[in-house]
Amino acid sequence: MPRLNILYASTVYPPAIGGAQMHLHRLIGEMQRAGHSPRVVTHTSRYRRDWVRLSTVCCEPRLDYLYEGVPISRLGFSPGRRLRMLPWAAAYYGCMGGAVRRLSRLIGDELEPLAGQPALVHATRIGREFLARAACEFAHRQSIPFVLTPNHHPRWRGWLYREYDRLYREADAVIALTAAEKDLLVSEKGVEADRIHVTGVGPILADEFCGEAFRRRFGIAGRFVLYVGQQLRYKGLAAVVEAAPAVWQRHADVRFVFIGPPTGYSRRLFEHMRDRRLVNLGCVDLATKTSALAACELLCLPSLQESFGGVFVEAWSHRKAVIGGRIAQVASVIDDGVDGLLVNQNAGELSAAICRLLSDADECQAMGETGWRKVEQRYTWRQIAASTREAYVAAGATLDTQGVSEPMVCQAGARDSRDSWRAEQ
Repeated sequence: MPRLNILYASTVYPPAIGGAQMHLHRLIGEMQRAGHSPRVVTHTSRYRRDWVRLSTVCCEPRLDYLYEGVPISRLGFSPGRRLRMLPWAAAYYGCMGGAVRRLSRLIGDELEPLAGQPALVHATRIGREFLARAACEFAHRQSIPFVLTPNHHPRWRGWLYREYDRLYREADAVIALTAAEKDLLVSEKGVEADRIHVTGVGPILADEFCGEAFRRRFGIAGRFVLYVGQQLRYKGLAAVVEAAPAVWQRHADVRFVFIGPPTGYSRRLFEHMRDRRLVNLGCVDLATKTSALAACELLCLPSLQESFGGVFVEAWSHRKAVIGGRIAQVASVIDDGVDGLLVNQNAGELSAAICRLLSDADECQAMGETGWRKVEQRYTWRQIAASTREAYVAAGATLDTQGVSEPMVCQAGARDSRDSWRAEQ
């Protein structure tokens, strides 16, 4: 089968926790299994949100390493280059167009020697535009396709996002995760419809897990509703907490378990809550998350902003019913009343949906089974990788019929796998 040499660019990369980067890593793993030759350039493997400084004056040291078999180059800049970046980083919000062009050129000077000779470049949107723009310019210089996964949220409108909007329109192919995202990119961002390819998201789950062990470990004997996601306001965290008392009036035994990176907002929300039926576990490893999904009654994530909502696919993989936010992107994934329920971020509406599923075990199970069949039909990683490869070819990627180039060899002193990343912390 013809092969592809692929350069991936992502501001953040695992083991940092986050849906976009974990989805990218899983996709790259599938590409490797299919015989393709990927490599990654990134700024960090730690979750951070100071996107401008992270990508410029406060960058981490340069490092080549492997993570779960994927060759990665972490960009790092000399003091002199960071000094040249400083005025443009400081002026970024007041002079965005010029700042992006100049910062991306400085980043591109470091990216190009690491890129090898790829057949295409695929960037994923995380943080600000600099690395994606540098990757795009590199692809143009090499006369190879540039592919972009926007992970687009509907709230990304206005002047603050105009540089990414340009990248959307310049990309040879755009990977949308839902049909609703594609429609939005066409209607609001001016992307040509025939350059947008809808692929979806697959489940990120551990191979080994145990629901009963999860219950024993955290002292959860009865039924529980599970929230999985970053603990942000727009994800509906407060709505779930506020819905709990109404649920307890009919199902006093039910607990609410929250999993995901905490924030200042979530810490304030939970600070004075003493009810033992609210269990906030914060960040957990993949096996613990998978075990929680196996043990729960249903998943509840009434988010107002999602590009897909990969956790719904993960819950369905365990034959669990789901509750999601009533937004176009999630409605493209969940068939309301068939494999889950859609709600507004309202405590009364949310508590009614939770009680409906807790009160009717047969309906809850049927929704979970229907969701599982949907995953098998649409959202396996093999299917997603195949759809992505079709997008690469449609964008004009040249296939290597002679076999794959040798993967990037780490420089002397480079490290390997998860332990190499941990050693940096």
